[in-house]
Amino acid sequence: MSRPTDRLPYTPASQQRAADGGPPERHRLWPAITAAIALALALAFVWSNPKDAEQQREQRATERKAAAADRKSYMTSELTFRKAKAHLSANWEWEEGKIVIGLDPTLAAPSNYVQISGQGQSDSQEALPHIPWPDAAEITLPIEDPPQTITVRVALGDKDWKKGDTAPSRVLRLSPEGTLTDVTTGKELPTRFS
Repeated sequence: MSRPTDRLPYTPASQQRAADGGPPERHRLWPAITAAIALALALAFVWSNPKDAEQQREQRATERKAAAADRKSYMTSELTFRKAKAHLSANWEWEEGKIVIGLDPTLAAPSNYVQISGQGQSDSQEALPHIPWPDAAEITLPIEDPPQTITVRVALGDKDWKKGDTAPSRVLRLSPEGTLTDVTTGKELPTRFS
């Protein structure tokens, strides 16, 4: 004989929801495992990647230093502007990634004004009453990688130049191979390169 019971048979929660009309509940274990694995892989990549990047930077720096040792780095040229002369010098400092360009008036053909400008930088010097010639004008520009030609404008006022006068100028292109070109005429100017 069986006894009547007030209890209903056990029904799992997922089946109860299905019986109530809601979607059955799925186990969310696999998505959690997948997310944990993806996070672990991302952390491993981030952890190892800076070491690779640092090694690459060090290798590039070593290659630049080796290439700098093989490159010539100093160029000079004498420029004449009417009655005045000046020495143009360019010193490529490869390891520091810069080029220093100067315009120095000569004492043989004196001048009262020197000016050099390029890539937004400019420097000019004038003769003072107690010093009959100006100091050298100089600018420092970054060297691009790979090294490109650099265009500068130089101006030189002879001994008749006075403040407010326009000094004769030239636009010059300097290349890391040691050539100096007058942009207006297209003529290559004589240089010494070492």
